[in-house]
Amino acid sequence: MGELTMRRSVRGCLCLALSMAASAGAMAQAPLEPAVATAAFQRMQALCKADAGKAWGVDLCGPTLLADPATRRFMANMDGLETSLERDGTIFRGRLPETVPVANTAVKWNGRTWTMLMLPLPQGEPALSILLMHEAWHRIQGQVGLAAANADQEQLETEQGRLSLRLELRALAAAVAATDPHDRLRATQDALAFRAWRQARFPAARQAEDAMERHEGIAEYTGRLLSQDAAMAAHLAGHLRKGDGVAAYARSFAYYTGPAYGVLLDSASPGWRTAWNRREGLPAMLTSALGLTVPPDDAAFAQSGARYGMDGIRAEETARAVRQTTVVAALRARLVDGPVLVAPVNGASFSFDPNKVTPLPEGAAYATLRAATAWGVLDVEKDGLLSADWSRLSVPYTGAESTAGGLKGDGWSLVLKPGWALVPGARAGDWTIRAQD
Repeated sequence: MGELTMRRSVRGCLCLALSMAASAGAMAQAPLEPAVATAAFQRMQALCKADAGKAWGVDLCGPTLLADPATRRFMANMDGLETSLERDGTIFRGRLPETVPVANTAVKWNGRTWTMLMLPLPQGEPALSILLMHEAWHRIQGQVGLAAANADQEQLETEQGRLSLRLELRALAAAVAATDPHDRLRATQDALAFRAWRQARFPAARQAEDAMERHEGIAEYTGRLLSQDAAMAAHLAGHLRKGDGVAAYARSFAYYTGPAYGVLLDSASPGWRTAWNRREGLPAMLTSALGLTVPPDDAAFAQSGARYGMDGIRAEETARAVRQTTVVAALRARLVDGPVLVAPVNGASFSFDPNKVTPLPEGAAYATLRAATAWGVLDVEKDGLLSADWSRLSVPYTGAESTAGGLKGDGWSLVLKPGWALVPGARAGDWTIRAQD
């Protein structure tokens, strides 16, 4: 699938769709070329026809649009319901309003729930088909009882959490690639042991990790399942090996673990998707299907870890933890200790890169983030702090200057709509946004 970058979009409290976009290897292409849209729409239809609803009991295909993030212009496979779009042969054209995030996502707009795909699309297979089906699944996930979720993963920023996850990824890669049933079972049990060890030490981790795997993990699993990739197991194993080198797992881990556990469940318990109690986590289902007992103790962890280079990973993570202390201190000095603009973002639309998220005691720092809501748009290009409940977005206020449309600061810009103004915040030196009387 090549190198991967991610862009996530969440729509208000509905939390519509996280996304993973395969962009490396996608050659430059005319962003709004009708042939690009036509080919993508036809490929989606072919994949959905081949599935015939077998994967989830519903047709994944429906309203779809391809959007150019630079111009916000798009091409769609059908007209809007509330406002008519410009017809161009078999496709429809338009421009997304500022309140709609441009990302690989599912979005409610113009009377429909759309699958949105960012241009340029990956040109190679299976990356294109994986992306198409991943995002198509997000559009229908609510129909199959898997509501969108948002769950921060503080444990995956810790030294112990990262060590155990990297071992889990290596074991999952071995399990997916194994051709001998005994080898697959041992590697699977190792992966589950690493996870059990982590979750025993971080009691809130199981619920949070299960939630994201039901959301992003199942989306990526569906993309790979329906991609018609003849070498899916090999490509997924390679994907997992790349995951071992990810810089930040707090928002990205499920893109790796989710499809792996889904594929292993396909082997251990065919038909699991139909019988699945949606509240159950994928690893727990796999443990039960295989009749395994997975101890979370140090001895089992060390014994399994020795097979996957645990000592080398531990040394790397110890060094990273030292460096990360400085990173976290700098982020807190920038986003917590000094004067900040605190924007209320309940019900906002967000888009961000989940590869660049650092959990903090006060929430999570996002290297890039865009929030659009009733008061306007806040674009962050250099660190913003989103509270754990997703109600407040903070950026450093020092040095901020007025602009024609709002305000510009160090690494961020704010555009305010009429009827809204900046007012002093709860803390001296802070500012916030409120409706004018």
